[in-house]
Amino acid sequence: MSALESDLAGPVILAISTILGAVIGAVLSRYPVFDRLLMGSKWIRIAGKWDSTWIDLDDTTNTEQRELLEIKDQKGSRVSGAITKADEPDKKWDFDGNFSGRFLQITYYPSPDASDKLFQDYGCYFFELRGDGSFEGYSVGFEWDKNVIIVSRHRLRRS
Repeated sequence: MSALESDLAGPVILAISTILGAVIGAVLSRYPVFDRLLMGSKWIRIAGKWDSTWIDLDDTTNTEQRELLEIKDQKGSRVSGAITKADEPDKKWDFDGNFSGRFLQITYYPSPDASDKLFQDYGCYFFELRGDGSFEGYSVGFEWDKNVIIVSRHRLRRS
């Protein structure tokens, strides 16, 4: 092997290794399981039961209302689950949403599992994760029994 060949062998091997590592990394990064194994999960786990309280902005009595929001499934940024209210056991809402690590966006709609098959209550939430682990934000929804759109200030705390 000549001196020139031995001087080039190291950089050539390094270049080939770098390219091969980049290709393998790009292929594996398409699969979330490898991302979690190699880099750790970047998603904060928010699955579970949350106490949801709110006050309608147009309510002059500032009456706090309550429901249970349960995030049943979290895959990456996608979340889904159900909402129930103790004072309306015949109603149930399903939801789908997105959690960025800071902001939680949810769209809710009547669940096919609700015993009341006639209620038409649709809406959305927009929350921001607070330093104490709770969420604060707003909801906008169609109040089916009053035939109006309601805006509420919301808070979620772990049950």
